[in-house]
Amino acid sequence: MTNERVPTRRRVARATRAGGPEVLAIAVEDLRPPTVGEALVRVEAAGLNHVDSLARSGTYSIRFAFPFDVGVEGAGTVVAAGPGVAVPPGTRVCWTAVVGSCATYVIAPVQMLAELPEGVSVEAGASLAHAGITAAGLIRHCPIPEGQSAVVWGAAGAVGRLLVAFLAARGVPVIGIASGARTNAARAAGAAHVVDRSIDDVVENVRRHTGGRGASAVFDPVGAATYETSLRLLAPRGCLVNYGQLSGALPHVDLGRLMEAGSIFVTKYGPRAGLVRPEHVATFISEALALATTRPLVGDAAARFPLNRVADAYRALDSGVPGKVLVLPHGAPDSAHGARDSRGSQTRSLPLGSQSCIGLPSGSESLAKRPFG
Repeated sequence: MTNERVPTRRRVARATRAGGPEVLAIAVEDLRPPTVGEALVRVEAAGLNHVDSLARSGTYSIRFAFPFDVGVEGAGTVVAAGPGVAVPPGTRVCWTAVVGSCATYVIAPVQMLAELPEGVSVEAGASLAHAGITAAGLIRHCPIPEGQSAVVWGAAGAVGRLLVAFLAARGVPVIGIASGARTNAARAAGAAHVVDRSIDDVVENVRRHTGGRGASAVFDPVGAATYETSLRLLAPRGCLVNYGQLSGALPHVDLGRLMEAGSIFVTKYGPRAGLVRPEHVATFISEALALATTRPLVGDAAARFPLNRVADAYRALDSGVPGKVLVLPHGAPDSAHGARDSRGSQTRSLPLGSQSCIGLPSGSESLAKRPFG
């Protein structure tokens, strides 16, 4: 590891107790040198996710002891690396599942870092990594043979676009559901057909595009509002994969109803699927990045905030703004310096061995305000 111009302290957003954005503070702590298998990265952009709000509120399936450093997703430039690490300083990378990413610097396991391709910005990397991991897990949770069709609700959203692209790249004809002008994003991501849910009859159009049979799989982050419709979109023995509840929790699953609909399956993809392990993270993100160089998969950022306004950034996220909310730790002077923390930096990552889709929206009332695609 080189010691030239290597920072010795960082500023980091920290949740001091369970609650809303008001519990966040900026702390200053010492940075230890990276060890074997680690890299020190200057965070150029941190992407905010609903998992952050759920963890901060104390309602997420994984509980953190307070205080804890917030943020799991980001992108930036490697400053230094531990012994034996082959990633050179100056390499642009992005990541997810690294706790404490909403900071000026982060020490991350190298196996969690994906190199940004030429032409992909750090903001795009910080907007794509988390969604890419989620989409990669979903296509592995419900593999679909080439030629069989799939429906993607919210096809213009961050996960939706990548899910459409992953499926299309595997020879699966995708019917993307979005609304209004956002249908263009679904089509550009690779959807063979698009349905404008604001004006079209979703069931009628899906049946028409599948020759009356229905789809082999339906991927749905919406939940309660679309559940009954989703069941009607499936072919016999098709599978509904729910991965969020933007409109509220799913109703009780009636097995008799599933039998009558064609002996269909319903599954909720979530943290215990175990499909994405730490050693998979960089590879899965790199797959998403490669697709992003061939088609428009990253939308415009909804808002950008400096680190000292991190509470406002999370308020924007929780309000349901469409698009990615970013924190730019070096983008503007910080007016809140915080108190020095003597604990020193620690590498923490979400336990991906049991976390297949970290940060999927579930159970937050504020999410009901978000567009479904």
